[in-house]
Amino acid sequence: MMYYPKAPENIDPQMTEPSPIYKAELVKCISVVIFFILTYLALIVAATFIALFCFKVGLFIFSAASGTLAWLAGGGVFLIGALILFFVLKFVFSSYKIERRNLIEIHESEQPQLFDFIRKITLETQAPFPKKIYLSNEVNASVFYDSSFWSMFLPVRKNLLIGLGLVNSVTLSEFKAILAHEFGHFSQKSMKVGSYIYNANRIIHNLLFDNGGFFRTLQNIASVHIVLTICMYGVVAVVRGIQQILFAIYRLMNRQNMKLSREMEFHADSVAASVAGSNPLIQSLYRLELAEVSFSTALSTCNLLLEEQKQEKNIYPGHHFVMKYLGKENQLPIVHQLPQIDRNTFADFETSRINVQDQWASHPSTRDREEALLKWNVKAEEVYESAWTVFTNQEALQEMMTAKLYEGASIPPEPRVSGSFVENKFSEQQDHFQLPPWTKNYWDAKKFPAMNWNELSPESADAAIYTPEQIQLNKKLKGLESDIATLESIIRKDLQVSGFDFEGVKYMTKKAPEILEKLESEKSLLEAECQTLDLKLMKNHWQKAREKQIEPRFQQAYDETLGVQKKQTQFQLIHQEMLDIFRPVFSGKVNELSEVQNIIRKLGDQELKAVAIAREILNWNEKALALKSQQTPRLTKFINQVRIYLQGNAFNQEDINGLFDGLNHVTDALDEWCFIQKRKTLELIEP
Repeated sequence: MMYYPKAPENIDPQMTEPSPIYKAELVKCISVVIFFILTYLALIVAATFIALFCFKVGLFIFSAASGTLAWLAGGGVFLIGALILFFVLKFVFSSYKIERRNLIEIHESEQPQLFDFIRKITLETQAPFPKKIYLSNEVNASVFYDSSFWSMFLPVRKNLLIGLGLVNSVTLSEFKAILAHEFGHFSQKSMKVGSYIYNANRIIHNLLFDNGGFFRTLQNIASVHIVLTICMYGVVAVVRGIQQILFAIYRLMNRQNMKLSREMEFHADSVAASVAGSNPLIQSLYRLELAEVSFSTALSTCNLLLEEQKQEKNIYPGHHFVMKYLGKENQLPIVHQLPQIDRNTFADFETSRINVQDQWASHPSTRDREEALLKWNVKAEEVYESAWTVFTNQEALQEMMTAKLYEGASIPPEPRVSGSFVENKFSEQQDHFQLPPWTKNYWDAKKFPAMNWNELSPESADAAIYTPEQIQLNKKLKGLESDIATLESIIRKDLQVSGFDFEGVKYMTKKAPEILEKLESEKSLLEAECQTLDLKLMKNHWQKAREKQIEPRFQQAYDETLGVQKKQTQFQLIHQEMLDIFRPVFSGKVNELSEVQNIIRKLGDQELKAVAIAREILNWNEKALALKSQQTPRLTKFINQVRIYLQGNAFNQEDINGLFDGLNHVTDALDEWCFIQKRKTLELIEP
């Protein structure tokens, strides 16, 4: 039996009306679209005149002279006009279709309750029923439609995409709120303007970036004769000029579209709250961030099976398990089998003092959306059943979508592992990478400081360690580093904003260097304070070891940890050096064979050092047997694989990928080795 959440009553009609800001942004968007249309028509007219002029010049050359050069010159001029006109019109012949390979289309005969559920929402939101309904594995729901140039003028019905990762993470009321939000987009009159902007953006994107075939054609024509080469240079010069004009419009249009998109999100939220209440949407918005992390974690865990040539039968129970596990780990209340999250949940982690309104963001922040929803504060009777209750044959559907995850993987379809693989493997990994709880995660991402044991003097161990104030120091330092990185992005203009908030005060971007200098100074002082605290904590642990009469064992374990940390630093330098060596290749700046050979030689020198460190890790693990099972075959493959980076005059991409995959595996193994050494050291003096 399906429980359909009842819509709230006595809703203020103004709630679903577009706001004044929404209308203002809509007018601006329409103005930008009109500006684009006029500019683009002007470019078409100009290209047409150029084509006609070139056609006449070509005919004149044909009639005035004879011979091969005359024919090449006349044909070349004719091609200049034809190619320029083709360039500005080529988007007409292109279309864009959403990749459906990883989607499953469902029909009402297969999912009658879901279709009935959706139909009721469309009636309440006064939105058209979707043309088609698809399922994916994502933690998301969205509206999409196939688009071409002609869809700007012809009506296009929209499709609904429902991610089963989302279904796995919400209650029925929350599911209704999320779908109502999407149907809020269906019902927006501004969607037509959005369609124009979308297609205008696609036109410009096509002319700016989708030109591989066009420029290859120019190269092929230019290779025939020097006369045609000169003509093709003329085409390129005109095309580059057109692209500069369009790029300026592209930036303006995108920025304005993002502003309208944010207002459209607020409006769609209002529509959703009007039929489902404010709380279900707020709660789902906060939880979906955790759900996405949990799904990625479950996927990573499933990937371990791929190395054994196996595949998970059903990822969704594992996804739900990980979500609840992370919820409990962060001390979140679990209600109706789901973690409950609000704006205060991670307040202790929010140490940033800089707030930037990203003008390129298409969605407002969750906190801003919550504040807008709370202004209406619509109460509704909630149904706390799982969203799965509206689906038929749930388990079969989950297994079908899980199988989609493995399409394209070079593994046999069987055996498929059922049971609790994700749950067991994830729990095992969490235990494996868990330092003693009494350290309060202080050392999880920190290195042990160097200690001079001979200079330490015996004294009573301080009982007040790992206090909330001490833990907060690390968080404060991370917040400072994040704020400094943000300011540096603003100064470099990587982050294009007109201003920013610092400690609640608004500043123009020209003030960024001044604020940066202040934060750099604070960071230096805080780093010194953290270093002093690190030494204090380790001196305390050394004193505990003395009291337990295990001082030599503690010092040996500690020094072994420092040794692994040193290897980590060495390998990081090697890894970075190899990336720097190969960077010119990645950026396409290597043309001469001598340059390629020099890169291969330097790469080989660093590769020997990396392989030596991989051997050290394996030698240690042969005695300790502490690394995860998959590390040994990964490292062995990296050590024994014969990689040939150059075949003829071209790079061997497969072996280059194998090299950098191997470097990543060595990094993972070193991190794991270091973590094991830390745990071994700290467990010696466990209270």
